[in-house]
Amino acid sequence: MKVLTLNLWGAYGPAERRPVLREAILKTDADILLLQEANVPENFLESLPYPTRLYFPEAGLALLSRFPAREEKRLAYQAVSPLEPHLRGALFARLEIEGKNLWAGTTHLAWKEEDEATRLAQVEELLAFAAALPDPVLIGGDFNAPPSAPPARRMISGGFTDLHAGGGITWDNQNPFIQSHSVRFPDRRIDYLFLRGELPLSGCEVACRITGAGGLHPSDHYGVLAVFQR
Repeated sequence: MKVLTLNLWGAYGPAERRPVLREAILKTDADILLLQEANVPENFLESLPYPTRLYFPEAGLALLSRFPAREEKRLAYQAVSPLEPHLRGALFARLEIEGKNLWAGTTHLAWKEEDEATRLAQVEELLAFAAALPDPVLIGGDFNAPPSAPPARRMISGGFTDLHAGGGITWDNQNPFIQSHSVRFPDRRIDYLFLRGELPLSGCEVACRITGAGGLHPSDHYGVLAVFQR
């Protein structure tokens, strides 16, 4: 079983990148997609071959799966940044996988550098919400914080394992799309897959680095791909 988390960058960038994005996602052959900034136009998500499709459009989140969803839950964070207009939240599904349950969720935290207190408050809400879910619980998302920052450390102290703790950047200044951003950050990993409970993991890597015609990248982020034994 493969799980991919990826920030799709919504409607930003040239339309020509969307076929590259689609190819990058399909190349991973992921069984579960945990997506952020998923408001991609032109029915992009509907073009992906996944029978289970759950959306939280107000928060820009989507969860696509080859496995059936038996239950859906949404969380709208009460911790709202005074620096951005976006609704932030989390989208969860109880997926049935060969007769067993997995709670999988996607989230996207406040992004501005000076918003760390907001991100940390959002993580506290996320952990409180996840506390009511039985193991195993898998959360993927754009946390807008490197591993050394309080939000990522709090996920770990809250009982979750960072599945890609060995490294690998997902925000890469070699990605041409980042050059157009008005705010610049150093190369870092800000996208994560966190697991609470037991699943037999056999690998985790930064994914979706492929480029298309003209050197187009899929997104301004790279994804994180985890491979689990079934």
